[in-house]
Amino acid sequence: MVVNELFPTNRIASDTCKVIYYYRTSPDRKRILFGGRVSATETNPLLSGPKLLEDLYRIFPQIEGIKISHSWTGTVAYTFDEMAHTGQHNGMYYSMGYCGSGVSMASYLGMRLGQKVLGLAEGKTAFDDLPFPTRPLYNGRPWFLPAVVSWYRMQDRIQYQQAARRVVA
Repeated sequence: MVVNELFPTNRIASDTCKVIYYYRTSPDRKRILFGGRVSATETNPLLSGPKLLEDLYRIFPQIEGIKISHSWTGTVAYTFDEMAHTGQHNGMYYSMGYCGSGVSMASYLGMRLGQKVLGLAEGKTAFDDLPFPTRPLYNGRPWFLPAVVSWYRMQDRIQYQQAARRVVA
């Protein structure tokens, strides 16, 4: 079974790019759940699904030819310090701002938050009660996102090309 070759330890994975891709198997290990940002703005899943599938083939060429069964979109909670944040505000516990790493971080920090609610010491994390920095001219709408995503994609391409040259040399 190919999924056992790709995910032998059944772990959630992501890459090291600035425009990140993340993936894991479904609980029954019959599907790969794969996500990432394919455009600088929110888009229709009928458009984003095929684009993600191309990237899935690039990362896992041995599954080229598989089909998409489901595709959806979601909002990415990205913080200006690129850090997840956990804490308590006005009696409400929170864990947020996974910056594109929610598949893995939400599970981990959700467990820690549950421990914190129960008063257990192991609920403490390095993400507790961090300040939420902002930027001038930011009004809640990320008008700057297209430029930032383009810049990050360019950096990712450069790093990928440099790594490929090192492998060849």
